[in-house]
Amino acid sequence: MGHLSWLEAAVIGALQGVAELFPVSSLGHSILLPAVLGGSWARDLDVTAPDSPYLAFVVGLHVATALAMVVYFRRDWVRIVGGLLTSIRDRRVATDDQRLAWMLVLATIPVGLAGLLLDQVFRTLLAKPVPAAAFLVANGVLLIAVEELARRRGSVSTVDAPTVRLDAPTRVLPGTVGVAAPPTAEQRADARLARLPVLTAVLVGAAQILALLPGISRSGPADGPSASRRTSAARRRPGRSGPAA
Repeated sequence: MGHLSWLEAAVIGALQGVAELFPVSSLGHSILLPAVLGGSWARDLDVTAPDSPYLAFVVGLHVATALAMVVYFRRDWVRIVGGLLTSIRDRRVATDDQRLAWMLVLATIPVGLAGLLLDQVFRTLLAKPVPAAAFLVANGVLLIAVEELARRRGSVSTVDAPTVRLDAPTRVLPGTVGVAAPPTAEQRADARLARLPVLTAVLVGAAQILALLPGISRSGPADGPSASRRTSAARRRPGRSGPAA
């Protein structure tokens, strides 16, 4: 069984950190780079090898980048988790935060089940240089197609949702004490997402199954169902898309 050197760990870690924030697959590049370099890199960094330490290392890198995104978007997660807890407590879905929380839960189920059932196939048969290279090419073609679709349909989302000007004056609400501030840009974006059909959320989550293939980024499959319903502009607002690889 091979082992990872400090240089190998540093290079793959840097690759993961950079690729995770772009619509390219960090996993695909983590498979291709060792194969291209050859030698001890190809031997030590092989996720298909029995008891491979590289697989655990790659999983650890993805956990680390996920935690970084949770910290960065911590205010959003506090609102969403709070919405889920209050929805369970009150046994209803009334607010945008509550609806968005349940949409995230529903969207996670398809890819979670696929990961459990098809883990062996994804890890041993497809996590190889040639399939990874082919999936990277397919991911690029998919992203180009999605961008072209979004360009043709315009850059403005057509999802109906109440909007408030950021420069709108605050006002005192009847029966309340104090001044109510207008919604933030993040809250307005979440409001638009919360008003998407539940089926759209499930389709976006199901599309994430493709991201289990090394070389396919998470944002690529998610863009397809989103763009087909003219929500790509809202989803791709800077600072709100999260990790992409």
